[in-house]
Amino acid sequence: MSKTWLFKDEWLLKALAGVPGAGPEEIARLRSETKTHLSHALLDSGALSPDRLAALVERCFRIKFCPVTAEKADKFAISLLGERNCRRYDLVPLGADESDIRVAMAEPLNFNYLSDIEALTGRRVVPFYSVPRDIDLALAQLFSGDSVIFDLLRKVEVPEEIEVVGERLAETRDDVSSPVILLVNSIISQAYRKKSSDIHIEHEEKASHVRIRIDGELRSVMTLPKYLAAGPVVSRIKIMADMDVSNHMKPQDGRTKIRIGSAEVGLRVSTLPTSYGEKVVMRILDQRAAEVPFEKLGFAPEVAAAMQECLDAPQGILLITGPTGSGKTTTLYSALNKCKDESTNVVTVEDPIEYKLPGINQVQVNDKQGLGFAAVLRSVLRQDPDIIMVGEIRDRETADIAFQAAMTGHLVLSTLHTNDTVSTISRLVDMGIDRFKISPGLLAITAQRLLRRLCPDCSVEVPEAQLPAPVAEMMAFHGLPKRCRRPVGCKKCEGSGYSGRTSVVELLRIDTRLREMINLGVKEAEIKRRAMEAGTLRTMTKDALWQLSEGRTSVDEIKPYLISDEHESAAAGASAPAAREAVPAEARHPSAAAPAASSAPPAAAAPPSGAVPRVMVADDDPIMRMLLRNFITGAGYQYCEAADGEEALTAIASGPPDLLISDINMPRLNGLDLVKGIRQNLGLADLPVIMLTTESSDKSQELAFSLGADDYIIKPFKGPLVLARVGAALRRAGKIK
Repeated sequence: MSKTWLFKDEWLLKALAGVPGAGPEEIARLRSETKTHLSHALLDSGALSPDRLAALVERCFRIKFCPVTAEKADKFAISLLGERNCRRYDLVPLGADESDIRVAMAEPLNFNYLSDIEALTGRRVVPFYSVPRDIDLALAQLFSGDSVIFDLLRKVEVPEEIEVVGERLAETRDDVSSPVILLVNSIISQAYRKKSSDIHIEHEEKASHVRIRIDGELRSVMTLPKYLAAGPVVSRIKIMADMDVSNHMKPQDGRTKIRIGSAEVGLRVSTLPTSYGEKVVMRILDQRAAEVPFEKLGFAPEVAAAMQECLDAPQGILLITGPTGSGKTTTLYSALNKCKDESTNVVTVEDPIEYKLPGINQVQVNDKQGLGFAAVLRSVLRQDPDIIMVGEIRDRETADIAFQAAMTGHLVLSTLHTNDTVSTISRLVDMGIDRFKISPGLLAITAQRLLRRLCPDCSVEVPEAQLPAPVAEMMAFHGLPKRCRRPVGCKKCEGSGYSGRTSVVELLRIDTRLREMINLGVKEAEIKRRAMEAGTLRTMTKDALWQLSEGRTSVDEIKPYLISDEHESAAAGASAPAAREAVPAEARHPSAAAPAASSAPPAAAAPPSGAVPRVMVADDDPIMRMLLRNFITGAGYQYCEAADGEEALTAIASGPPDLLISDINMPRLNGLDLVKGIRQNLGLADLPVIMLTTESSDKSQELAFSLGADDYIIKPFKGPLVLARVGAALRRAGKIK
């Protein structure tokens, strides 16, 4: 005997007793046809209308009918359950308050489902009945990739239209959907607006993160679902950069040019396969970086004068050294812009050409076509150049030709990856360049790094009495005034205290005596000692201290460059040991130094993985802050506070907490503007925010959620309820288990 076919909504049979068109014979026929849902079959056959079905369910089971759509779903209620549970229990969340959660369900009488939902949300479940296919359609719309992207875009403003220069519109439509284009444009636009140099898209097991590098430091701005970031987002970027979309197993490099508003910006794209997907790094090549006047590079007068002397020389080679991202290219382009004129033939050999310079002949290296640096450089020498810029000396052949050109009537500018100026000589020798070519060809060598520049609107002067004693000793040793400034933080610098970067430079000028020492193969230490005695070596330590005394940067920024003071003093001769003894050990080894004796507040840092979550309370009522502090610390969380919205925004910009509880009515910056600043200005799309306020109107709640709030609690409140909501928000953010 065959088993009786059961409908998924078999429970509806009780409500259909005596209904015309839904008698035993009709039900038996539908069973024989193995219809999945009884409700679908009756509605499609016309035996029941939606209104009749609603009346029958309400009369028999006392459950109201709700013709659900995606538009009726509630964002906050969805966040309490998540996509997985909504699909698991076939429901669409319609709304939630402090005690209840309203859901439209395909199985509103399933008490196992109801008890699970109550346990997950901590709220009493108010079920409504909806037709299963309406539930499925609403869930498909709510949790499709496009819906998730549009939800993310609501939190991030796209101020200007972005256009990929030369992209064919048909290709765009075929390969990737419009919402993904908007999301990628939003990420690039936000990074460009914040003057970042790089965009990183990195993947983990369950999520992907977007980070941007501003003034040398990476900041997290967005968390994306991994299936979106590792799939459509990476594909869109690869299409933009004309890369192979189908190949995910090998590193690729590409380039593109985009138009943001009226500005054209280059993007250099690199992908790298990782265990969780292709990591993408986009270098933003802003043409404005190539147009920085030489005088605006931030060089000390002594350094600027020495470099100008080199640029005025009829022949020789000037080497700019330093690690990747130290500003070498900007320095080279500024120098080229300074020395170009109608009577000068300037040719560059680059890989790749990062910026277009008017009035200069730029050549792109292409190894696949046999156009390496050495081959191109040989051809350039036949083009009657006056000034040659070689993007980077990478091998012996290129170095040999560059030095030969420097000794035959050409001024050569180039870069090299070395740690300091003196070690550059050894590096050239290791590459196979003869010493008798190095010594007559070299004019000067610089080694540079970048420091964050203090914000001019909020930095304050540090009294001489508060200047750290080791730093004061070193400033006196180098003949610099004992003065400096420290960061504070304001709206213009987003609370960081810094805006832009300046360079710190070590300069070695090659004189006759040093040329003889290079020819004789004298060791680096002896060359350095002789250069310091002769005054032809200006150390990075001295330049960093000069930048500090000029008020351009802070003590914390120059600390890494004070380590070499011990070695400089040892090389400088008889006066150095005494000076070194006057400088405590912590000045020579900043990692062991005590905190600077300035009044600058320490920057809050985000807790490491596995640390106790840190909860910030922003409220102008000290009694309210005290109550919340007792509840939060009693629950085992870390606690920090702010007396108004502006103070909170500044603290969050320095180091975001794991969760923010904010009032709405606060002086200087209200809670709604605080949420807007966090989402749009700081770009912290994944920081959980709970509003705790006396504002109980629906309009206020709607505005808070539209700006990016995650929860809304009305005062007066119950402590256990607040802690439950805090715990739920931290779990959703992955901060606790």
